[in-house]
Amino acid sequence: MNIEKSVNQIVENIVSDIKTQVEDQVVEIIRTQVSAAVSKINIVELFNASFSTSIKNRTFEFPKASIPAQAIDPTDWIISGSNIQGGIIKNFGSSGIDDKALTCQLSIFDSVTVVENNLVTKDLTVKGTTTIEGDLNVTGTMPEDSALFKNVVRASAGAIKADPTVFQTYVDAVFKQIKDAGLDLNQIKLNGQDIVIDQSLGNNIISSNLQKVGQLQELQVAGESLLSGTLYTTNQRVGVNTIEPAQALSIWDQEIEIGFGKKTNNTAVIETPRSQALVLSSNGKNNITLTPDGATTVNRLNMGSMTFSVADMPPHDNQPIGSVVFNSNPSLGGPLGWVSLGEARWANFGIID
Repeated sequence: MNIEKSVNQIVENIVSDIKTQVEDQVVEIIRTQVSAAVSKINIVELFNASFSTSIKNRTFEFPKASIPAQAIDPTDWIISGSNIQGGIIKNFGSSGIDDKALTCQLSIFDSVTVVENNLVTKDLTVKGTTTIEGDLNVTGTMPEDSALFKNVVRASAGAIKADPTVFQTYVDAVFKQIKDAGLDLNQIKLNGQDIVIDQSLGNNIISSNLQKVGQLQELQVAGESLLSGTLYTTNQRVGVNTIEPAQALSIWDQEIEIGFGKKTNNTAVIETPRSQALVLSSNGKNNITLTPDGATTVNRLNMGSMTFSVADMPPHDNQPIGSVVFNSNPSLGGPLGWVSLGEARWANFGIID
């Protein structure tokens, strides 16, 4: 009995396994065939055809006070934004708005409007206070007559003056720039008065300590002046090598003084006011010598074509007729001098008796 029961159990297990395998194979075959058949059917087209057939030539009853479907023409429909509530409108656009954002970039509240990203605008007018929490980068210019520019300059100048180190650094930089590149100014004012105008000094400059100037085209001096420690000028007086001219023109050369000026009414004078001789010379010769005792020495005097000179011996040279040579070594019975008769001929005159 146990053997038969065991055999029956084995047979039952085998049959169960075969049944399961057969069922799985049958199900797979059916699924494959059904899928193949369904894939060949156009469900959308079949649905549309069936739906059209079901509603064709049928009359529908609209509720009371409703609008018949044939009376609605959507061609010129306009939907007001006031009638749209809730939801997200994608690809929104209008004549003034072009929404291409993928996420929320603008949030509008009663008290604030938040721009989540960079704000780019052509012009910006702010009526009120502007607070910037970050850096301010300005790539354009700021009008110099604007209140902001003036306030920034005023505040910067005040900060520089308040900090001696910063102020000195700024001053050093300015002076270095002036030293390296100079000044390029066409007008300089001091206390509202012109100091430099183009290439001219202002009329208000009345005192200076210039030590070197270029070529002067004009020079007017109202008071005293001293040039190179040599030429001195003062009121109606000129001194050379002296700052105390005694006459209109006084010239000093070491111990010698020569004066040019007025002797008396309508009379001029050239003199040595000290006890010194005065020589009028030409070609290195002492033509006329004025001595301190009032004497005048003339070595040779010409009057017209006549010559007057002195010699200790009778002359033998050819001189103009009438020329006179005085005898510098006279003696009793001898001539006072000689007179030229022309052609180197001479005659005695003024026998000393």
